[in-house]
Amino acid sequence: MKNEKLILSVVDCVVIAAMLFVSTGIGLYFQVISKKKTNEEYLLAGKNMSVLPVAFSLMATLISTSSVMGIPAEMYLYGTNLAFLNLGFAIGPIIAAYIFLPIYFANDVSTAYELLFTGATLYAPALALSAVTNLSMKMSVIGWHEGSAVGRCVPSSPHVCCSFCHNNKRIFILGWYWRIFEIANEGGRLVIPRFTLDLKVPYSMFSVFAQGMMITMSSYAASQTQVQRLRTLKNLNKSKLAAFLSIPLLVSLNFLCCLCGLIIFAYFRFCDPLTSPDSPIESADQLLPYFIATTLNDIPGLPGLCICGIFSASLSTASSSINSLACVTSEDFLKPIFPTLNVTVFHNKIISLVFGVLCVGISFLVASLGHLVKISIIILGLVNGPNLAVFLLAACTTQANEKGVILGILVSLVVSSYLSFSPKSKPYPFLPLSNECPSSEAAESNSSTFSTLPYSSTNFYFNTTFSSTSKPEIEE
Repeated sequence: MKNEKLILSVVDCVVIAAMLFVSTGIGLYFQVISKKKTNEEYLLAGKNMSVLPVAFSLMATLISTSSVMGIPAEMYLYGTNLAFLNLGFAIGPIIAAYIFLPIYFANDVSTAYELLFTGATLYAPALALSAVTNLSMKMSVIGWHEGSAVGRCVPSSPHVCCSFCHNNKRIFILGWYWRIFEIANEGGRLVIPRFTLDLKVPYSMFSVFAQGMMITMSSYAASQTQVQRLRTLKNLNKSKLAAFLSIPLLVSLNFLCCLCGLIIFAYFRFCDPLTSPDSPIESADQLLPYFIATTLNDIPGLPGLCICGIFSASLSTASSSINSLACVTSEDFLKPIFPTLNVTVFHNKIISLVFGVLCVGISFLVASLGHLVKISIIILGLVNGPNLAVFLLAACTTQANEKGVILGILVSLVVSSYLSFSPKSKPYPFLPLSNECPSSEAAESNSSTFSTLPYSSTNFYFNTTFSSTSKPEIEE
């Protein structure tokens, strides 16, 4: 049984190129028209933004490519445990809005850990591009970053459309929603985290809820990217409203990503591409782009549109983070160290370029850390706890001194690093995967009834060949 790697068509490539061209055009248009002369205009949009665009921007920055590609892979391998992150997602922004936002409107305090997380967001679209083209991983990283650095666009709409389009196409193939959940339940994917306080349990309700709450609370309270977004509004009330409006947007899109994973499992329930003798993909995180290319290739341009959604998710996070890094560098480092230096918009653009190059370098290192969701949680968890603790300390007391805070951060980082990267004694296994693929003759005779076979056209999984023969490793 010989398989062949699925490649995007010329029409799909044109759609992707058009998206990058439009993104670039929007950025150049506003650069020529607005000609922002001050750092406040360049970094904070003159503090004249309206609430709804900021709410969408908050959502788009949090739902990065790591979520769009990584969460479906998590649902496919481990079930719906991480779907309960949404419980914490709904609580974190509320806490941040009432406790931390008033402090931010009175004090300009920033953080710059986005450098590491941006590397992960650039690695993700490179995985997608590598999965559906003949480009190597390195060329995908470099090529994608060029588009990301130039095209700072309105990025949330494409990846919302991406989730909507391929979800509804798959549901049309599989049947209705009940059939998706029925198959997922039969495969053991509909699971609820255990109600236990045992920290050794990988997925417990307490740990998953705490992760969701800490991710959003630290993001809205102690992340320069989100705080800079919230500070583009005129007053505190509008800032709070934007944070509240972003909650249903964030939870809805996250649930769409979870549904993606269940649909992918339902489609490949008999013929898992990860454990195939001719492994069709190099990583579970490539399941989404591979499946898009497999199931949507009968509609010219639609696979390219969905891949655009993945790229747009990276644009939203990478562009925001790089802009925030420039803001932190100029405001909290250059101006205090060189008080006589006149930091202009041009200087901030050069700083953004330097950080963009650094992020490309980091994205090459990210691949060795595991799945995208694991990468994101490691990077965010490594710094979010100590980072949030500093801001919480500042909000609650005036007794702490500089030396104590620095020592606390260093100790916390050491402990967090050990917990994040130390080898675990017992890896967490995947849920059962089936590789009992039916024969080509059987599939062709049953291609009209998807209820028995995971194929809907002559472009079946087993009629393709892939360049990689690697097998998925058991993730911890």
